[in-house]
This record gives sequence, C-alpha cells and structure tokens, in this order.
Amino acid sequence: MKFSKLIGKAEEFVDGHEQGQPVVCTELNRLERLLDEKVVRYKAKLEETEDPRKREKLEARLKVVNAQLKKSKKLSDQNDC
Repeated sequence: MKFSKLIGKAEEFVDGHEQGQPVVCTELNRLERLLDEKVVRYKAKLEETEDPRKREKLEARLKVVNAQLKKSKKLSDQNDC
C-alpha cells in the first residue's frame, strides 16, 4: 500500500475511534502489520541509499509511520486487541 493511503487509513481509524466508532481488532491488526512492513522497508532503503535528499525523505516518512504505529498500538492496548 502506498505511503499516503496507508497513513490516511491510519488517521481515519484513530479519528473514527475518537468519535465513538467501535474498534475492529482484525482491521487494527492488519493496519499494524502493514505499518510494520513499511518500517522494515524504509529502514532497508535507508541502508542502501546514500543520496542525502532521498535519505531525508525516507527519514521523514519513517518518523510518520512510526508515529502512526505508536498510535495504533496504543489503541490496540486500550481495546485489548
């Protein structure tokens, strides 16, 4: 899944929960798995890339993905998923 779509889904999920929608554990677990895969992929690309501009972009995306992963794990812990 592309970065922007994945982050959008994560934001929708968290925002929905904040607005009172129930948490569906299977969807949350799938989202966490996709975020974990994205983290692994970005870390691998960071190791391969020496271009400073690409590294900056990857590091920024990695921060965003890690933040979303942290939010989803917190939500998962709150809802015993």
